[in-house]
Amino acid sequence: MMWKRFSNGEAEDRETLAVRAWMKELASLPVSDGPLPDPTYLWLKAELLRRWDAQQKATAPIEVGEQVQAGIGLVAATGLLVWLWRTVPGITMTSTASMTSMTSLTMGLAFSAVLLAAIAAVMVRDLIRGS
Repeated sequence: MMWKRFSNGEAEDRETLAVRAWMKELASLPVSDGPLPDPTYLWLKAELLRRWDAQQKATAPIEVGEQVQAGIGLVAATGLLVWLWRTVPGITMTSTASMTSMTSLTMGLAFSAVLLAAIAAVMVRDLIRGS
């Protein structure tokens, strides 16, 4: 489409007339058809958002403390597991009953190690999602 204006007063082409008519029709439409929202509703929503923000700010140190406590607990449990693992070979095996108890102790330690690894993985995932 070419926009040309001639100084000799030639008639405008049909596209220009169609665009002009459409623009006039658009200008005549009201800007807002729906009613404005209730001011009380807007105020309550803003108040709720303000309270949520204040709650997030207040609980942030608690969440950090919980993560630190869980980390310290994992380190302590891992240290206890390592200490128990090192003392297991030192137990003297003299009978079949002690062999059975040694096997169950070893299985318990292995299960605890797997459980600690799973808890550590969940903690790392939560830390990554939180930041």
